[in-house]
Amino acid sequence: MTQTGAYLQGQAARHLWLFHGSDMAIKHPDVSLNTGFSDLGRGFYLTDSHDAACRRALTRARRTGAATGVVSVFELDDASVPWISIGSGEVPASVVGPFGLRFDDDSAGLTAWVSYIQACRKGKTAISGLGDPAVVRAWIATEEVELVCSGLATAEDLMPYLDASELLVQYCLRDQAFVDEHLVFVEAEVLPTR
Repeated sequence: MTQTGAYLQGQAARHLWLFHGSDMAIKHPDVSLNTGFSDLGRGFYLTDSHDAACRRALTRARRTGAATGVVSVFELDDASVPWISIGSGEVPASVVGPFGLRFDDDSAGLTAWVSYIQACRKGKTAISGLGDPAVVRAWIATEEVELVCSGLATAEDLMPYLDASELLVQYCLRDQAFVDEHLVFVEAEVLPTR
C-alpha cells in the first residue's frame, strides 16, 4: 500500500483528502494560474479520487514529455467551509465571509450543476445574491454534460442518464486566502510514466 493509501483508510470524517494530478509537485497552489473558463471557473482543481488524480498526472506527464507524473496530496478540514447546497432546498439570501458551494445529488442539484458549468465556461461564477464561492464541490463534467454545453441537449434531457453516485467529484478552490489558510500539503506521490 502506498503512503497515500494509508491516508485514504485513516481519514477522519471531517477531513477531506484531496488530490491534484500534474507533471510536478504543487506544494503551494496558486488559484490565479487557471484560465478562468473551466468547468467551475478560475481556481485550483482537486479531486477526492486518488485514481482520477493518478490518471490525470500520467496524462499530463505524457503530454509534456515528463518522465513522471505527480499526485500532490492535500488535506482540507471540511468544517472550515460553510457550505451552501444548491438543489431542492432553499438557498440563503446572503452569506457572511467565504463560503463553499455544492450541489445536491437529486435532479434539481444535477440540473443546477450543469447550468453552473455553462455559466462558468462563460466566465460567470457568482451566485446571485451571494457572490463568488471560495470553494466549489461538484462533479467532473461528462460527455453528456458536453452535449448540453454545445447546445445539442438540455440539462433536463440529461436527468434520466445522470446518476450522481457514478460521477467523479472535483473541488475548485478559488480564493487564495482560503487556500493559504485551510489547504494543507501532505505529500507528493511520484508515478513513473513507463
